Amino acid sequence: MLKTLKNWLWHLPQAIFWNFYYSFPSRKLTLIGVTGTDGKTTTCTLLQKLLENSGIHAGVISTINSPGLHTTSPSPKILQKILYDFSRSGYTHVVCEVTSHALSQFRYWGCNFKIGIITNISHEHLDYYKNMDQYVKAKEKLFTQSELAILNHDDEYFSDIKKSLNVKFKTYGLKNKSDYTADRIKITPENMTFRINRHNFITDSNYDYQIYNILACFSAFSELKLDSNVFAETIAHFPEIKGRLELVDNNLHLRCIVDFAHTPNALSKVLSSLKPSVKGRLIVIFGATGGRDKSKRPLMGDVVSKIADIAIITSDDTRNENINTINAQIISGINPKKSTYFEADKFPENQSGFLYTQLSNRQDAFNLAVKIAKSGDTIIACGKGHETSILLGKTEYPWSETEAFRTAFRLKEKNV
Repeated sequence: MLKTLKNWLWHLPQAIFWNFYYSFPSRKLTLIGVTGTDGKTTTCTLLQKLLENSGIHAGVISTINSPGLHTTSPSPKILQKILYDFSRSGYTHVVCEVTSHALSQFRYWGCNFKIGIITNISHEHLDYYKNMDQYVKAKEKLFTQSELAILNHDDEYFSDIKKSLNVKFKTYGLKNKSDYTADRIKITPENMTFRINRHNFITDSNYDYQIYNILACFSAFSELKLDSNVFAETIAHFPEIKGRLELVDNNLHLRCIVDFAHTPNALSKVLSSLKPSVKGRLIVIFGATGGRDKSKRPLMGDVVSKIADIAIITSDDTRNENINTINAQIISGINPKKSTYFEADKFPENQSGFLYTQLSNRQDAFNLAVKIAKSGDTIIACGKGHETSILLGKTEYPWSETEAFRTAFRLKEKNV
């Protein structure tokens, strides 16, 4: 109740004021909004690249270029200033990553979207919303401001969203008959080939879950009546996105990856996509944020324990929560009969099955992962991705996942 009152009495007036202050800059732009639990940043980045390669001066507002810390959709003041600057600089299109919080808090009030896209909906933000129904309804608000809705027909909540629509819509999917369907998907160590509506494509991104992000972009691209040849040329070399399956080079014959996956669904998709290409063991560094949805923590532990070989549970943005409490909630989702806990200084080299430990210091977790890794192993650090700080208590500390890996590499090389 208090959150709802705050949204109407505080957030909405701010959005109205800054729209008027900057003379409704979005009216001079073609906006495309992307919402969903996972895949928003990748979809936005790819779509902006596709528009750019089509000769359209397009900007993007997303997690990786947000001016704030630990935020995706900026405040109305900052958002309207960004849109104003885009319009003054000759941009015609802007792709916007639109979160459920942004929709609930009216941050995009006054903005009308040519196209609204939803990637997927899964367990997230149940600290802010009472239940999944409220969370889904928040996502649906994007389509009250959109001329066209593009929906994932394979998503669990597709029917609920469809019932709420008062605008025309198009669908995409793999399993259910859709307006835009992908088939003949073949994945090799080098690439992925597939077909969308009888158009054949190849991409150097060989992670199977990317097909949904690509489908969402193809749907919007097609509805904008753009050239499919440009689409083919663009996805052939999938744009590198900081903190999204980002490889970190090293001389230790390890495959080290940074990814932003921080929900049960995202962890499942990323780890499942990686697993077939892992030559040795899959080692996962991850944690859960403090002061946020506690109910997802056991689910995260369960997912990782079923796919990874080794996990090191560590700090994320703990905020005011105790790290040991957070980690204990993650560990509660791990089946003790199918796993073995080990002390960080006593790694059981010959123990089979899923192994896990916990370290409160995130850099220590990186150091341990690299220390126990063998040639051919894959290490993936999940949760922080592109972020440049870590929030411990009330203090922000500078942080970089790639630098954390490099520090661990130097330590191992020094001790070899």
